[in-house]
Amino acid sequence: MARSTSLFPIRHRRALAALAALPLAAGLAACGSSSGSSGSGSSQTLTIAMWTNPAAVAQTQKVDAQFEKAHPGVKIKLQTAPTAANAWPTLWQSLVSAKSVDVLAQFPPTPHSFPPASTGIIPQGTPALIQSGQFVDMTNQSFMKRFDPAAQKYAMGYNSGTYGVMTAEYVNNSGMFYKKDILAKYGLSVPTTYGEFISDLDTLKSKGVTPLYVAGKDGYQSIPWFGIMNQLLMQDKPSADAAALWEKRAEDFWSGAQTWNDPVYADTAQRYEKILSYMEPNAAGVPAQSAPGVWAAKSNDFPFFFDGSYDGNTIAQDNPGLNFGFMAMPGADDAGWNRPVLAPDLSWVVPTWSKNQQLAMEWLDLFTQPDNYAAWLKATGSISTEPSVPTPTLPWTDWLAAHASEGYPNVQQPWTSTKFPKVAGDVDRTKMQPFGSQTPADALKQAADAYKSAAGH
Repeated sequence: MARSTSLFPIRHRRALAALAALPLAAGLAACGSSSGSSGSGSSQTLTIAMWTNPAAVAQTQKVDAQFEKAHPGVKIKLQTAPTAANAWPTLWQSLVSAKSVDVLAQFPPTPHSFPPASTGIIPQGTPALIQSGQFVDMTNQSFMKRFDPAAQKYAMGYNSGTYGVMTAEYVNNSGMFYKKDILAKYGLSVPTTYGEFISDLDTLKSKGVTPLYVAGKDGYQSIPWFGIMNQLLMQDKPSADAAALWEKRAEDFWSGAQTWNDPVYADTAQRYEKILSYMEPNAAGVPAQSAPGVWAAKSNDFPFFFDGSYDGNTIAQDNPGLNFGFMAMPGADDAGWNRPVLAPDLSWVVPTWSKNQQLAMEWLDLFTQPDNYAAWLKATGSISTEPSVPTPTLPWTDWLAAHASEGYPNVQQPWTSTKFPKVAGDVDRTKMQPFGSQTPADALKQAADAYKSAAGH
């Protein structure tokens, strides 16, 4: 939901990794439940925390104002921090350690964050708090009836409970913006297959146009990497099979039945390297924070831009006259395989040690009321997670509106723990060509060897 320097696995990876590494705050496991009163005569402060996104924060503040008007004597304290430079994980840890927050934004852990006990992996951060009963089970809250139970369970579920409400979903991995007028100028249509995409890139390059813009300084080259991987792993499989497929993949990596040396990952690497051969030469120095604005301003260059759908409204605001769209980058050979990859995003939790649980639930009820939620979606460009509230149609969402229903959740990486070297769970794309000197084959072998050793195969 925020413009940030990491995604999931791109935009959120750093924030999630930092949160996952945070130790469980001392004494939390012993805390019990506390419920506050919403009586109009009381003087209370409801503390809400979320990561920074100007449009989302502004819309949340409008809900806050409504809430304060309906609850005389209650003041809302909204705390925010960007996901860049470890700011959000630092604020998160501070609030959790001090037990000083009532409604807390989370990146959904999804079932992948709770590996079987047989692995010996002990979750940290958000999953640890859920496992130890630090977040309220929202299963029976009245506002949860507005949402799809299966999607909420996937995002925030553990055992028989659902410990938060997911209110945002975006296309991160595979996400690509495109400039319609540049494609039209050279007689090109929106590519639907990998071959068509490469053909378009060749044509654009021959015309003196720099085909791709990538925020390589902050790791956005992972968008095509994971986009291709998702599409090749899913292929002809129905979208509904994705969650089970990712769980089986994690089990296979753990058992040694699957490895980074498998052909599908070599194919991913070959396609990734080919696509990025068309990127801007200085991509390694492009920061994510300024990339949407720079891309928007260059109306006659950079026809394609790897980024998540959360930046669509930012691009539109930066250059209102730009005729652009958003799509899933086609990394596979069959058009039907190139579906949008969906990332569960902003989810709200209420800690069991909050002194204002009743107020917190009333705030969530107001936030998720259809009119308020529809306005929030329009402001942020999020895909709706409330079935009765349609995803808003914006000038740049025509492709997404036509294909969002075909989407499926992101591939989950193999189970790892803090004892695993980082490269065991994912190749280091800063060292791998074209950003580094390491060949894709060597990068995949390094990752495979590291995982094999750490998992004890």
